[in-house]
Amino acid sequence: MTIEPAEYYDQANGGAIPVFRPTMEEFSDFKEFMESIDSFGRRSGIVKVIPPREWTEQLPDISRSLEHVRVRNPIMQHIMGGQGIYTQTNVEKRRPYTVAQWYALCQQDNHRPPEIGTDRTSVTPTARKRHKVQPSKPFATPLSPSANTRSKNPPPVNKRQQAAEELALAQSDKPIPLPCDMHCPDPEKYTVDYCKDLERNYWRNLTFSQPMYGADMEGTLFDDSVRAWNVNSLDNTLNRLGVSVPGVNVPYLYFGMWKATFAWHVEDMDLYSINYLHFGAPKQWYAIPTTHTKKFEGLMQNLFAQEHKQCPEFLRHKTFIVSPKVLANNSIPFHRCVQHEGEFMITFPYGYHAGYNLGLNCAESVNFALDSWIEIGRHAKACTCVSDSVMIDVDALQHVIEENQHEEEEKETKKRKDTASSSSSSSSSNTTQSKRRRKSASTPTPPKKPTPRAKTTHQRQKEGHPKCMLCSMDVKEHNDQAVHYKSQRIHRLCAEAVPETTVDEEDRIQGIEEIPKARWKLASIYLIMVVP
Repeated sequence: MTIEPAEYYDQANGGAIPVFRPTMEEFSDFKEFMESIDSFGRRSGIVKVIPPREWTEQLPDISRSLEHVRVRNPIMQHIMGGQGIYTQTNVEKRRPYTVAQWYALCQQDNHRPPEIGTDRTSVTPTARKRHKVQPSKPFATPLSPSANTRSKNPPPVNKRQQAAEELALAQSDKPIPLPCDMHCPDPEKYTVDYCKDLERNYWRNLTFSQPMYGADMEGTLFDDSVRAWNVNSLDNTLNRLGVSVPGVNVPYLYFGMWKATFAWHVEDMDLYSINYLHFGAPKQWYAIPTTHTKKFEGLMQNLFAQEHKQCPEFLRHKTFIVSPKVLANNSIPFHRCVQHEGEFMITFPYGYHAGYNLGLNCAESVNFALDSWIEIGRHAKACTCVSDSVMIDVDALQHVIEENQHEEEEKETKKRKDTASSSSSSSSSNTTQSKRRRKSASTPTPPKKPTPRAKTTHQRQKEGHPKCMLCSMDVKEHNDQAVHYKSQRIHRLCAEAVPETTVDEEDRIQGIEEIPKARWKLASIYLIMVVP
């Protein structure tokens, strides 16, 4: 089955990003839907999916959840360069923000989107008087007013004290009320033309002021009541493994503001990714058609030759930005797409993409894979100079997939036999005594020998270093990253990757007995995630 796009974004002006508007029936099966649109996304690099109204209307309210959310250690983005060629450096802010505090931060002049028609080219905006700014809610509870009722002005608030109160509030676990309805107040204004006006402003002022981005925060705003297209539990090849790998098949939350940017990149291991915009201002996306992937890589290697020399996979660093004008001047086609709240964007293998946020918003994203990705994953390359680079041993993954398929086939065969046996018994019992005949000779089918199953226990080899109980790799005798279970040594990374296990203060692993049989099928946790 193939599902055709309903339209293409900005099709009147040559836009080529497919936009799908599935029915609830088409939308209900994520895996089947993705397989039916795969050929379109493999060409365009990204697609947009607008969910059916029935799905959107049944989503639970997330306001209460947001009261407990903290935007932890957001990054401040320093973008340097000029003439359409830039590098991005992220500096981590070592403090959390409540959602209410993040909202107030986004209302500041240097973090708000411009009013189209005003001049905001300088670091300190000169058009402040023309802005109709709504008073923002303060971060922390204000100090009590003076008992002197004759005083018209409240006493001055010590800035250091106020900052301490704000930080204490963000570090607390108590729910913090939201300042307002977090949904986009005027979604209708973000027309194609209006977004293009914002786009021109973005590129003119890219290096002025430093936006902040609450990126790569592990978490989800979906609950278990959402069955279809729950980003936290998508039916896909990676999730069938039974292993959770942050940044791969564990979702991340992203809190954006005006100009918060994601540089050109493809996903780790050339996986798919899905991004759902929970609320707020749109995201602007750019994508390179996969027919021009190699040409785009060649351009970036020339523009950033030193970085390419240091790391062949430098574009996985999410650091390098080139403008649409530079792409056009080098005859590299690109396409735009604006993602509004309540919409999904899906990226595909080899699909380079980049973009930025048009204002305060919150999105949730995760990687996933279809079975057809297996061959792509075999040839995927990984960056070896970044500490959190992800690698997947596809042969191990293929083995798990084949075992799962075999088990499903066995279950289906047994189900058919049970149905046939039940039908036969029913037919036999309905035969009347008057129609009984002498039994005909027949040869009974001999019972099948049980198929031997591979043992799931992991034993040490007699020679060389002892083997980790959770994987097939050596645990060196003086490995500081090893933990203990009874008399065995286990990689700390393995222990931390398995959801059922924990490590206590004495480096002893707890919860081995709780690991389900399905998880033991993995040849190695290291084979799923390798940190160089």
